[in-house]
Amino acid sequence: MTNLPLKARLYTLSIIILGLIIVLFGFINITIFSNSIFYVILFSLLSIISESLAIPVGNSSYLSVTFAIGLTIVLIFDPLIASVIMYIGLVFSVEYKDKKWNHILNTSIYKRLFNGSSHSISALLAGYSYLFGNTIMPYARLSQFNILGIIFAIITYVVLNNFIFMILFSILEKNPFKILILQNIWVLKNFVAISPLGIIMAIAYISYGWFALLLFFGPLLLARYSFKLYLDMRNIYFETITALSNALDAKDHYTNGHSHRVSHYSEVIARRMDLPSNRVDMIKTAALLHDIGKIGVSDYILNKPGHLTEAELSLIQQHSTIGYKILNDIDFLKEVSRIIKYHHEKYDGSGYPDGLEGECIPIEAAILSVADAFDAMTSNRPYRNAMTYTAATNIIINEAGKQFNPIVAKVFKDIMAENREMLINVS
Repeated sequence: MTNLPLKARLYTLSIIILGLIIVLFGFINITIFSNSIFYVILFSLLSIISESLAIPVGNSSYLSVTFAIGLTIVLIFDPLIASVIMYIGLVFSVEYKDKKWNHILNTSIYKRLFNGSSHSISALLAGYSYLFGNTIMPYARLSQFNILGIIFAIITYVVLNNFIFMILFSILEKNPFKILILQNIWVLKNFVAISPLGIIMAIAYISYGWFALLLFFGPLLLARYSFKLYLDMRNIYFETITALSNALDAKDHYTNGHSHRVSHYSEVIARRMDLPSNRVDMIKTAALLHDIGKIGVSDYILNKPGHLTEAELSLIQQHSTIGYKILNDIDFLKEVSRIIKYHHEKYDGSGYPDGLEGECIPIEAAILSVADAFDAMTSNRPYRNAMTYTAATNIIINEAGKQFNPIVAKVFKDIMAENREMLINVS
């Protein structure tokens, strides 16, 4: 924790202290209602198990089914007791990573306390939100639970929990809060998607007891396993694409790393434009493979130090069509091939290969066009030195409505003005 910026340390410490205060009052409640201790232990174990099975997504994010258990707990227990159970689950979870088990004794206690406190605070306020909804509309019920209260509880837990983490990430990464929310909107969708399982488990527990609860805990783990298979396949897909991209970059040593940078720039722009995650993935893939057609172009032309002749330029310009033909026969890359085909089209219709104009150019190709041009201008080439980021940005702004889609150019300009590091820092 000492290596964190002062602002982040103060924020983290305040969340931890608030969480500990809530948990203290929760433990007092548990001792008062001593008949609930067995069930507190049971649900704490389920919370620990579900959090221990969190799936890593990227470098610092995790996809967890813990929220389903958390919602069950919020609907069943007093809010203070629910906060204790969630705290225990997050603090005492285990994780298998890098061929070793990570637990409370060999990982950062501050990180665990922060995570536990975040869920504890969220569970507490979600519990009171449920009670509030029950007060407003007591007769709208699903089994023994109030429908409006359930909706209030879900919204409160999801929004508050993500709000707490996004503030911390905003401080650490120096990214605008709004941008982080847009980049992690999939997390909110995941919470909402698994909430029906939490409701079903609460109904099963109230209607048939703890054994029925355990029966429904199985499908929750199955959902987790199915999603892990999907993520594994997705990772294999991107690893394969990345390997192919590396091979393409190796063909032209002057543009080494170009495809990876263009993929990063494209992703940042696409997320800022709030495109759906499946389209963002499509753009990332197209960016990694946008120069695949250059395998059909002579190395002599690709690495020529001087200016190209008209005939040589014509051959270079065929690479987008060649790339389209290579990938179009692969069913899951058909849309990607279309983006690649049109990423050299210009907004005013003077581009190639088909001379598309304006909105006829797919927005994905328009995004890729800006990202590709920016990296080309800011990289050293055989015939010129790299431009500065400012000079390249000014060219893109000036070419809005001519070479580049004006909406994409405007988004790019805003990103460079608000948080340039987020765009140009490629991991």
